[in-house]
Amino acid sequence: MNAPPPSPRTAVVLLHDEEEGPGQLGPALRRSGFTLDVRSREPRPEDTEADLVVVMGKSLGHPAAEPPAWLEEERRLLARRLEAGRPSLGIGVGAELLAAAAGARVHPGEKGPVLGVHPVSLTMEGLADPLFAGFEEFFDVLHWQGNTFDAVPGAQELASTARYPHQVFRVGKSYGVQFHPEVDGGLFERWVRGSQEDVGRVGLTAEELQKREGPRVARAQQHAMLLMERLATFFARQVGAGGGERYLFTVDAIQRLQGRGVLLSPGIPRRTPIVRVGQTLSLKRPDGSRVEGTVRGMASFGDTGAAIPLLVLLDSPDAEVPPGSEALTTEPLTV
Repeated sequence: MNAPPPSPRTAVVLLHDEEEGPGQLGPALRRSGFTLDVRSREPRPEDTEADLVVVMGKSLGHPAAEPPAWLEEERRLLARRLEAGRPSLGIGVGAELLAAAAGARVHPGEKGPVLGVHPVSLTMEGLADPLFAGFEEFFDVLHWQGNTFDAVPGAQELASTARYPHQVFRVGKSYGVQFHPEVDGGLFERWVRGSQEDVGRVGLTAEELQKREGPRVARAQQHAMLLMERLATFFARQVGAGGGERYLFTVDAIQRLQGRGVLLSPGIPRRTPIVRVGQTLSLKRPDGSRVEGTVRGMASFGDTGAAIPLLVLLDSPDAEVPPGSEALTTEPLTV
């Protein structure tokens, strides 16, 4: 007799601007069994007991601005959850608040604001952390940063940059991520349009920044989406959520083979494969319809890129898998 599925768990998502939204993190959390309670600048006392609290938002940390009261309320909330051993996730300004909650000093970055796609490097601890299994040591991410913080007491430093070393850390059951993997191309465009002051601080117009960084944000999506999925899976395990689907990659190209076989690129991380032969996949097309298939192998053909294309046997021989389709699985990622 099959066991009943785990009950849905609630993730409280605290935004710093209603127009920002949770981005790609929202679908990842839902796939992992969470329902979302999304609010803007509205921490509540009962959030201390929530299954998961996520604090997120962009901020260049303008030094002349006095921090609003609700930022201190969020810091205290995260501090209470750390003390109680409850999981939290901080992204962007949320990572700064999580660092402050753990006892680190947060301050304006001496090397100026960073806005755009730049690489981060994994530390030795980051290379060993399941969150980054299969990632290359260096990979590109979107930064929107003006503040930074000192080393977080009791935390593992997982990723860094030469300019600002504290980019990802893990403390207890919580993660802090200073950069912005939740942002896709559409959300980035909205941020640029709605943040003229931030954009001006790096000496560009909104049009110049969008033209320069928009294509780079698109190219960074594979790592960003996988990181969102890993974070959602980690927190689901912490609180006993389950079910749903796991994101693998977005199809960029498809090569038809004999019969029902197709080769899907870019595929999965080369260093640590996250699926196995025989695993079932669901390919969600851009119009929302689905194509089902089974992994039959992995094919590099001499390519030494960061990802390995997947050989998939489709259930329907005539099915189309256009670029932009998402490869999903209900089976646990093998990491």
